[in-house]
Amino acid sequence: MNIHWTVQRIDEDLDSDPVIALDCALTIQGRIEVEGEKAGQLFVWYITADKLDSPRAFMELWDLDGDVCGVYEDIINPGHTKFREPLPRMLRDAPGLIVVDFIALRPAFRRKGLGLEILREVVRCCADHRIGAVLLDARPLQRRPGDYDEFDDEIRELPWNDGEEDQDRLMNHFRGWGMQRLPRTRFMVCGPGVITGERADGWPPAPIENDWREDDDLPF
Repeated sequence: MNIHWTVQRIDEDLDSDPVIALDCALTIQGRIEVEGEKAGQLFVWYITADKLDSPRAFMELWDLDGDVCGVYEDIINPGHTKFREPLPRMLRDAPGLIVVDFIALRPAFRRKGLGLEILREVVRCCADHRIGAVLLDARPLQRRPGDYDEFDDEIRELPWNDGEEDQDRLMNHFRGWGMQRLPRTRFMVCGPGVITGERADGWPPAPIENDWREDDDLPF
């Protein structure tokens, strides 16, 4: 299994080195190949910030992107004063998050244990020493608004049951990976060490493209 990465920096502090910057936000996309065949794709956010104890920690970074802002609104408590537990405890010493938006596999590559293998590679390649928690969006891919056309190959043959039933099934599957549900959210969460004890020698996993645009040729 191999992942070809594309990395874009979305925060506005382009003068600082993201390897050492206190505040940094990246989008990380990957094309998954197995024995030379296209097996699927994935999308990840990398977000780390200084001053985690502030009620508005990360806010300027989260607000850079509408989808990222949606994650923020889900993982903050109802009073908008801190992240939902156990995130504050997990991020105390390493105030950064890897947010796995999706891992989408084509039908021929499912039920082979690839999902966990891919998540291990995501954490190994994308989580440096600043990352204290890994969030995984547990929404079924086929239940995301508008995503049926975008992920036609990956959605094919997925079950169409009750939406909550499909999400509960996925969450139970991810619990087998050592993750737990972030209460009252669509996310599963764990520390990076639960997924893998290894970290890549080089970070990020590919050169950062500061001038990437949506109409560029993506690796998918």
